[in-house]
Parts: sequence; C-alpha cells; structure tokens
Amino acid sequence: MVRAATEKTSRVARKSRGDAKPAAAAALPADRLEALRGALGGADDEAAIEAAGALGASAAPNAAEPLIEVLAAGAAPARLQAVLDGLIKLGQAHALRPDQTTLDALALYAGHRATDIRKRAIGALATISDPRATPPLVERLGDAAPDVRAAAATALAERHEGKAAARMYGLLAQGDAGVAGPLAALATPDLIPRIAELAGTIDDETIAAALGEYVKRPDVPEKLRVDVLRTIGRLSGAVATTALADYLASVPAKEDRPSKHEAQKLLDQRSSN
Repeated sequence: MVRAATEKTSRVARKSRGDAKPAAAAALPADRLEALRGALGGADDEAAIEAAGALGASAAPNAAEPLIEVLAAGAAPARLQAVLDGLIKLGQAHALRPDQTTLDALALYAGHRATDIRKRAIGALATISDPRATPPLVERLGDAAPDVRAAAATALAERHEGKAAARMYGLLAQGDAGVAGPLAALATPDLIPRIAELAGTIDDETIAAALGEYVKRPDVPEKLRVDVLRTIGRLSGAVATTALADYLASVPAKEDRPSKHEAQKLLDQRSSN
C-alpha cells in the first residue's frame, strides 16, 4: 500500500506539473488487426490466447474492438481471461475508449459466475476514468466473494469515490478485512472514531489494518494522527505492531513530529510486555 500511495502521488505530481502523456501508439494495420481477430475467434485456444495478449500489448487505439467482440459473443473461461487481461493492458495504456458498448460488456462480466472473470472485469473497469464505470464497481461491493469485493473497493478508492466509504464501512463492521485499506484511503476524520469503536465486535487486526493505512495519509492532522496511533497501540496482535512500525518507517528520518515519538513509545511498550 505504501508503494501504491507513492506511485499515485508521483502521478499526481506529474499531472500538476503539466508533463505530457506518453505518445499514443499507432493503430494496428488492417491486415494485422484482421489476422488477430481471426485467431481470437478460431478453434485454436492457444492461438486465441496469444492473439488476445498481442492486442493488449499493442496499446493500439483499434485493438479493443476484437476483444470486446469476444465478450459480446461469449467464450470459454480461458479465452475470456485472456481477453479481459488484454483489455486491462489497453486500459493501463490509456487505449481503452469508454464507449457504451465497452462499458456494458465489462459491467456484464463483472457479474459473471466465475470469480476470476469478475475480478478481471473489475480490473478493466478500474482503468476507465469515465464516471459511467463507477456504478458496476459499487455494485460489486455486494459480491459474494471477498476478493472481488476487495478489488472493487480498491478500484473505488483509487477513483476517490468518497460516496463509497459508507458502504465500505458497513463491510468492515462485518469483519471484511479486504476493504480496510481502501476505506482508509477514503475515510474522513469523523469516520475514524466509528472504526475505532468496532473494537470487540470484529478482529483487532482488521481495525489495525484500516487505522494503520489511514495514519500514513499526508492529509491527516497531527493531533488526530497521535490519537489514531494510541488507538492502534491498544489493539492486540501483530498487525497493530506492524502498523506502528510501518508508520515510523514512513516518516523521513530527519523529520521530528509528535506522532513519530508516540509511535516509538507505543512500540517500546509493546516490546517490553
């Protein structure tokens, strides 16, 4: 999570400086596109999977259409996985256009019977900044599979969808550890006491995971950060200890702040017990 937060901060910094986006890849030539389309729909599963990978790796603006066509027609799980992986790569390369056909297909597969297909569809939706991609992600917070809920929660946190925080809190209150990190990214200060008050109703480790991620946010007021660290210090288990240590590690060595001293004191107390 620290690495993810750092990478996101770097992206924001580049954007604020007005750095140019990487040059867009050229469109695939018509003959190459048709060859890959033919392989995708052919009888050879291995060739179809290779074609999906080639389309995704191309980052070409016209590479998504054959992949979406496979989703529309339906296919065996292995092909669907490869197709969705290709769409994720295109999305990461900013080559996945948010047209309604694409959004509808991904929303449909986000509800597929197979967990791994749902997760991949969520992964593709997560790369699309269009607000129409948000409702399917929110819907997946109600998924039966914890890892699907976690994937949806992570995608919503990365989109800064603050309205999803209440839903995530409800899941955390039921002991869903997979939403702890995403909820920490979205939580407002007034939500933190409510998370702390869950002690005794859910595992301390789940609470510590959420509060440990929250306390590292740069926008947290120092007084609140100290209070959150003290709350973590009262929780049992290795996750609480790790949360305190991770916070200390996140503070620059030369930076002096009350919360740094508090975290060290709490760690010393835990090690002496």
